[in-house]
Amino acid sequence: MKRIFLFLIAIFSTFFLPADDHKPGNMADIAKAMVSAGYEGRDAFASMVEKHMADDGYNYPDRFVGFGFYYNPQSENPNTITSTVEGSSAAAAMKVGDVVLSIDGESAWQDAEPGPRKLGDVSSITVLRNGSELDLELALGVVNPRFVKADWLVGINGSSAEDWGSNMIDYNVIEAVAGESSAYVLHWRKFKDAESGVDAEQYAITRIGFNEDGMVNFVAELEEEELWYRQTGWTITR
Repeated sequence: MKRIFLFLIAIFSTFFLPADDHKPGNMADIAKAMVSAGYEGRDAFASMVEKHMADDGYNYPDRFVGFGFYYNPQSENPNTITSTVEGSSAAAAMKVGDVVLSIDGESAWQDAEPGPRKLGDVSSITVLRNGSELDLELALGVVNPRFVKADWLVGINGSSAEDWGSNMIDYNVIEAVAGESSAYVLHWRKFKDAESGVDAEQYAITRIGFNEDGMVNFVAELEEEELWYRQTGWTITR
C-alpha cells in the first residue's frame, strides 16, 4: 500500500499554465504547480503530466533493494513477471512472461517473510518459461526504477479518482527554487497510514528537471520514509 501511495502521490498541480510559459524563468512556478496537483486530484495530475512533460521524460519512483522485477498480484496471473528494471539482476536473467514458481525453495514467495538480507546476497529463483522450468540465481542490489511518460499516464489514469488521496489529512507546498535546468520543491503532508490507522507526517523534496524547450524531462522525490515507518510502529532491525 505504501509504495502505491507514494507512486500516486507523486508530484503535480491543478494549476494550468499556458504552453507559452515554458521558459527557464518559469521553472519554479511550473514545478510548484506540478507538485500541488499530486495532492489535488487524479485528473488534475494527469493533465499536468500530459501538458508539461516531454514525451521522452521519466518519473523516478523510490529506489529500493531487491531483484528488480515487477508483477501484478491482483491479476489473473499474479506470479507472472510484467516488467524488469534496467540494470537490475532481474533484467539480466528474467524475461517478461516468466512465471515465478519459487524463491529460495518457497513456493508461496509473495507471502513469505524475508530474513535478514544485504546487498550482494544471492537467491535461487525457479521460473517457468515456454513450458520449461529454469533455475536462476539473482543477487540483491539497489534498484533504480523509472517510468516513461506513457507508462506513467497509464498508471495514473488506471487509478480510482474517488480514492485518489483519500487518506490525506493535510498538506502544504511550501516553496520552490530553480537552478539552471531543474527546480526543487519543498512540501509537507499529513496522512492516515492505511495499515496501522495512525496519523503520520513527513517532509518531501521533489526535483523536477527541464529540457532546452522548457518541458519537464524528469521527476524524482526524496522523503522522510524512515520517519514515516517509525511513526506507524515499524522498527528497522537486522
